[in-house]
Amino acid sequence: MSNQDRGIRRVVTAGLLLAITMLLVFTRIGMIPVPTPAGNATIAPIPAIIGGILEGPLVGLLVGLGFGFSSFANATIPMFKDPLVAIVPRLFIGVAAYYATYALRKANKPVLYVMLALLLAGLLAFSWQSYSTSPWLGITVAVLSIAAAVGLVIWMRKEETSVIAYAIAAAIGSLTNTVLVLSLGALRGYIPAEAAWGIGVTHGIPEVIVSAIITVAIVSALRQIRSGRQKSRLSQME
Repeated sequence: MSNQDRGIRRVVTAGLLLAITMLLVFTRIGMIPVPTPAGNATIAPIPAIIGGILEGPLVGLLVGLGFGFSSFANATIPMFKDPLVAIVPRLFIGVAAYYATYALRKANKPVLYVMLALLLAGLLAFSWQSYSTSPWLGITVAVLSIAAAVGLVIWMRKEETSVIAYAIAAAIGSLTNTVLVLSLGALRGYIPAEAAWGIGVTHGIPEVIVSAIITVAIVSALRQIRSGRQKSRLSQME
């Protein structure tokens, strides 16, 4: 594929992902009900994550910028009416996802197993922290985390090591959004630091799990479609 074709593809992909992001934010269909005190997990960062993984940091940054502006324009609470909180953290979602994918793409299985184990340990630590205040939440997070980890290990045994990289990249992209937004919100005085931690647990964990599942499904499907098209072109040339 020529550089011009790649450039066109990136522009089209960025435009499509931006449109999806605005649809998710302005219609609020990007809010998925989950059994936590927060009530919802947002999937609005996922287009920026997918953009970063598929097309690189620039596309991820542009889609994240669109997410930030959409969040700012649609804000109903003071914290997200502040552009430093609503926009700036979202610039790094797709960028973080891209560099995580880049770092893990060539990693061997032992490295991926270690990364998966660290991610699972973090999720279980959050579930233990949640259990002290909400037992059903802690148990739910622990069960979902273990089930997701087992599923990823099964995929990896089928030589689908890229699936682990996508899942970890999606988790890092989602955590980038949660951590930076809440940190800036606390620094700017909109929420107490203790409240930020609680929100991070109740919002962040479901969002990490949902983001990983959806991103893996979409990115894997799109890569298979692209691979099929490339094989078709090669066969036609022969």
